[in-house]
Amino acid sequence: MNGDSPPDATLPPDPLPMATIATKGQSRMQLVWILPLVALLIGAWLVFKTWSEAGPEITLTFKSAEGIEAGKTRIKHKEVEVGVVESVTLSPDFTHVRIHAALVKGTEPFLTSGAKFWVVRPRMSLRGISGLGTLVSGAHIEMEPGQGESQREFSGLETPPPVRAGAPGSRYLLEAASIGSLDAGSPVYFRDIPVGEVLGYELNADKKGVTLPIFVQEPYNALIRDTTRFWETSGVDLVADASGFRLRSSSVSRLLMGGVTFNTPETLEEGQFAPENHHFTLFKSETAVAEGSYTHKLLFVLYFKGSVRGLSVGAPVEFRGIQVGKVTDIRLEYDFQETTFRIPVLVQIEPERVIEISASGIKTLRGDSPHEFLQTLVKRGLRAQLKTGSYLTGQLFVELDLHPAAPLTLVGGTGTVHPELPTIPTSLDEITASVTSFLEKIQSLPLEGIAKELHETLKGTNRAANAPETLETIRAAAAALTEARNLLKNLNLQVEPMASGVKGASGAATATLKQLEETLIKVDGLIGPKAPLHYGMIEAVRELASAARSVRSLIDLLERKPESLLFGKEKNGAR
Repeated sequence: MNGDSPPDATLPPDPLPMATIATKGQSRMQLVWILPLVALLIGAWLVFKTWSEAGPEITLTFKSAEGIEAGKTRIKHKEVEVGVVESVTLSPDFTHVRIHAALVKGTEPFLTSGAKFWVVRPRMSLRGISGLGTLVSGAHIEMEPGQGESQREFSGLETPPPVRAGAPGSRYLLEAASIGSLDAGSPVYFRDIPVGEVLGYELNADKKGVTLPIFVQEPYNALIRDTTRFWETSGVDLVADASGFRLRSSSVSRLLMGGVTFNTPETLEEGQFAPENHHFTLFKSETAVAEGSYTHKLLFVLYFKGSVRGLSVGAPVEFRGIQVGKVTDIRLEYDFQETTFRIPVLVQIEPERVIEISASGIKTLRGDSPHEFLQTLVKRGLRAQLKTGSYLTGQLFVELDLHPAAPLTLVGGTGTVHPELPTIPTSLDEITASVTSFLEKIQSLPLEGIAKELHETLKGTNRAANAPETLETIRAAAAALTEARNLLKNLNLQVEPMASGVKGASGAATATLKQLEETLIKVDGLIGPKAPLHYGMIEAVRELASAARSVRSLIDLLERKPESLLFGKEKNGAR
């Protein structure tokens, strides 16, 4: 078959080629859908990244939003930014502001009920000036982590806490009747060294006292034991009691802020280390610490009939100048049967102040022995008496002492269940009673009759003194005295020559005796010491010497008192 021959009709025809339809811009449409998908993925990734990296959101409430701005005010902890304020709104009741803030991731464990927030701004107080750096950077909110359950809403503090979390030291609680001059930030002293501060105050659960938490720094917290005593101190301490006035001053800081001082007394028992939040009693003064250290107390009642002006509750009860208790109550009672008033005074005796010395050793009076001991002293004359402690203030105190001669008189009042101690009047009452008794005796005397008789006696004496006979007797006595004076004068003129003569004779006799003595010495060898003539001559010489001494004494007497020739020698100091 050649090319010119017609095709074979029996063969099938060749298939027709299919036409391909091409749409213009299709590849371009596919690229457009890829871009949104990529953007969606990027957005989803950013959302996931933001959500995964977002921190917790919290709400803070403050009384005022001073210095806080949304989007600008930062939240910091130790100068590290941990969040930012997002919005500031008022509360529905318009009483405070609500601050919505976002914190960085990782702060969730620290957002507990113990966390604290406060605004840091420039502040000036007695403790000093703080927050000066915010003058340039602006105010910020400080965060302090705490412990407790997870929380997202917090009440912000209006003032910074006095002690930051993590500060080395210990926290304790002081129980007191009132806060006195103390306040948050008042220092705590040990031997006048500031070692801590008062954190604040709050009422007790029974509303009958206050609790003051304090913080003591390390290493001074190791000094706190369960026997430690705390007392309140201030700049000026003025005490006026039965002992008079006592004034003690301290530093200016204590005057302005007050303070708390503590000390651990030295006792036989050292005491145990005080744990965290241990409760202590806060005493008003160091004197109150000493009084409060005696735990065993006995109550007795004293009855006084006289005035107790100047005696007050708290006045000391002393035994020979040593305080053994104090007055706790004073009342006034009326006895209808005797129609008299009496004053019961309740006193508190602290037997631990008295040391008992026995064969078994030294110990304090405790248990039932103090009652028996005091009853024994009452039988030996123990009595209570009011004494003046200070004449300047007029304060009285109760003095206990032994008065064996005082009678034992007990009133035995029914208004009290406490045992009674006998009393005696005060010294002023005794003087008043004596003067009153003396005046009563004088009033009982017949004073009018005695005065009348005395008047008559004086009149008789006046008549006798002015009688002519009495005047004549006085004139005669005067004349006799003049004559006696003249006689003594003449006698004095005569005694002087006589004394000179006697004196000369005495001198001659003395010379003769001297010559005789020399002669006897010369002849002593011829006569011999045992001869009778020798002994007789010695006796004669002795008699002559005695006579010479007597003459000399007479001359001396006449020279001093020539009137002795007339009146004689004085006897026992009188002529």
